[in-house]
Amino acid sequence: MREIGTLVCWATYTLEKFVRCDEIDRIVIVCNGAWMEHMRELIQRYAVKNICDIVAGGKDRQLSIKSGIAAIQRDGASDEDIIVIHDGVRPLIQRNTICETIRAAKKYGGAITVKPVMESVVITQGESACFRDFQKRDDTYSLTAPQTFKLGILKSTYEDTAGTEQPIPLLDTALAYAFLGNDIRLVKENNANLKITTPEDYYMLKAMLELEENKYVFGL
Repeated sequence: MREIGTLVCWATYTLEKFVRCDEIDRIVIVCNGAWMEHMRELIQRYAVKNICDIVAGGKDRQLSIKSGIAAIQRDGASDEDIIVIHDGVRPLIQRNTICETIRAAKKYGGAITVKPVMESVVITQGESACFRDFQKRDDTYSLTAPQTFKLGILKSTYEDTAGTEQPIPLLDTALAYAFLGNDIRLVKENNANLKITTPEDYYMLKAMLELEENKYVFGL
């Protein structure tokens, strides 16, 4: 129960970032079915606003997103509404990044958040590499979150990829959308959008929060 409580606690910290973002009107939480009651208790305890539904996720990310889409549709959303998909374990997301993905999705239909890689990258299927396997670092990015789309595009993406033969697993909406032959807009963030998945990540997050607090206190 301790691990569950810790994960959901970080999710509420993440939620706060979206509650404070004026561009976000309503929030649907998708979580493990076993955590739903605990999540409701936390939402009530911390008086988190704008929550329109809490629904159980599926066995993988794609089914969880579909569960969220269904809840959004039940809430009366239209195909032109902008849907922001974010990970609860990314509590350091910044408001300007959220807003920029929304702006890009309104203009281009969809946008993904990426961060520049800090080290050189090699892509190979073997145990050795040749020169062409090395990628230029300035042109290489890691996918983070959020991913933001118009609802109509989200729905059609999952409808059009259902049952298709896929060369690689379509782990998120961006991959599924690109698999259908679409280009997707990139929104670059500043490498602070840490994903909390290991104990080491937790201590990195704690240090980053303390740094931000000291900057505020001392006016740095």
